[in-house]
Amino acid sequence: MDYRPYVRRPIVGIAITASMGMLLASTGLITAPILLIPALLSLIVSAMYCNRKGSAGAVFLTVSLIAALRFLLALPSLPADSINHRKVALKGQQVELVGIVSGIPEFFAYGSDGLGSRSFSFQGLELGVSNHWKKIAGEIEVRIFSVPPQVDFETGEKLKLKGVISLRDFPGKNELELNVGPDGFRVLEKAKWPSLRTVAEKWRSSVAPKLEQGMEDFPTQESVLKALVLGYRDDVPKETTAAFKRTGSMHIFAISGLHVGIVGFLLAMVLKVMGVPRDKMGLILIPILGMYVVSTGMKSSALRALLMAVIYLLSPLFRRKPDIPTSVAVAALILLFFQPLEILSPGFIFSFSVVTILVMTFGAMPRHWMQGAWIKRYVVSLVVTSIAAGAVAVPMAALFFGQFSPVALVGNLIVVPLTFCIVLCGWLSILVPFCAEIFNAAATVFIDLLLGSVNLLDRLPGSSFSVQPPPLLAVLLWYAGLIALFTACRNPKQKWAAAGISVLGLVLALVS
Repeated sequence: MDYRPYVRRPIVGIAITASMGMLLASTGLITAPILLIPALLSLIVSAMYCNRKGSAGAVFLTVSLIAALRFLLALPSLPADSINHRKVALKGQQVELVGIVSGIPEFFAYGSDGLGSRSFSFQGLELGVSNHWKKIAGEIEVRIFSVPPQVDFETGEKLKLKGVISLRDFPGKNELELNVGPDGFRVLEKAKWPSLRTVAEKWRSSVAPKLEQGMEDFPTQESVLKALVLGYRDDVPKETTAAFKRTGSMHIFAISGLHVGIVGFLLAMVLKVMGVPRDKMGLILIPILGMYVVSTGMKSSALRALLMAVIYLLSPLFRRKPDIPTSVAVAALILLFFQPLEILSPGFIFSFSVVTILVMTFGAMPRHWMQGAWIKRYVVSLVVTSIAAGAVAVPMAALFFGQFSPVALVGNLIVVPLTFCIVLCGWLSILVPFCAEIFNAAATVFIDLLLGSVNLLDRLPGSSFSVQPPPLLAVLLWYAGLIALFTACRNPKQKWAAAGISVLGLVLALVS
């Protein structure tokens, strides 16, 4: 492999250096005022000498400094009347709060009783303590307990809430949480305009019944089908999701590139039959895919897949050949520009790390491996994808969730193709509604195979177990070795050195 990634794909280098700058800023070792002058000077120098030989280093340094500054400026500020200034005094107190729903509400089901909690970010306007009210600023997380899924809110709605303030003990940009009972809320004012999420949710609700046709006697299979196709995960039995978590297969329930790719493929086939030119398909597909991603919660994995699809679909309009590494890098840059704090999100890190290693792996793979009959190409790509994704996902699951699932390497070989078949059948059911029962019946067969395989893997001795999170240094050494192996190594000596770095990280994780 020709190792000149920054020269051939400068956007990839920019994305890497921008990420490094943001991670450096996240350590708290530097502040925005200190960083401002070096960033401006570096920008001026880069502009003056950008056409000279060896200027790439200055450009990447500038990108890193500006990205770090962007991260620091995105950190939530505390105005004088912020509710967060009083977090210690308010802890444990019962308060009333009037404000605006500022985040997308999410529902977390408890169990089979249909109840759960509704969580969202809330922009405070007025705070009432012991009937004394005052103007307030700042954002707080809200969790409303013991409510049915029908209790939902739109972004922009004005609410009056009554509950108890607590300090959050898990990661998140807001330190305070207001815990509200099932009768502790009242809608004061509806949103002036329906949000894009509301429109998308209505569309999702309108197509969901297609997946229920002929599934009356198969409630578990129906819940899995709706979860994989439309992101309705609340109805999936707890014991089912637990088995997927233990076997490292829970990622299939996250709307990601697999789901977005299948939807785009099917819609492209429909447009082709209708005679739509290939270079114009993107103009129709992008809004539909965007609506799909919005309706399923706009998770990092789905947004990344959407951005990559947008870049891929728009390339023919500009007479450009799509390039996957560049698409991944552009998607990361766009997400981090608008949401810099995502660089610390496990979902963001997990999603982009897996895709990046996959791209590197296929880029370094001998070309003759992918030549020959289609069945050979499919098997090789499936095995390589499973091993590469497992090499990224297994250590990360141990780091973030304290779960080690070696069976995931084998499980993905079974789970991924079955998931593809299930999602394909589900979307055929939606797009060809008069054959919905037939496609749903086919999906049921694949779902039974999926559930049976996961349960079998889950029962294997040593398939998964809880572990202490490994040291961050061990995980970084593991990934550094992999990246070097697939990008920088040109001879066996360098490859052995890269493998040694990864082994060193593994040893450090085992002895710690």
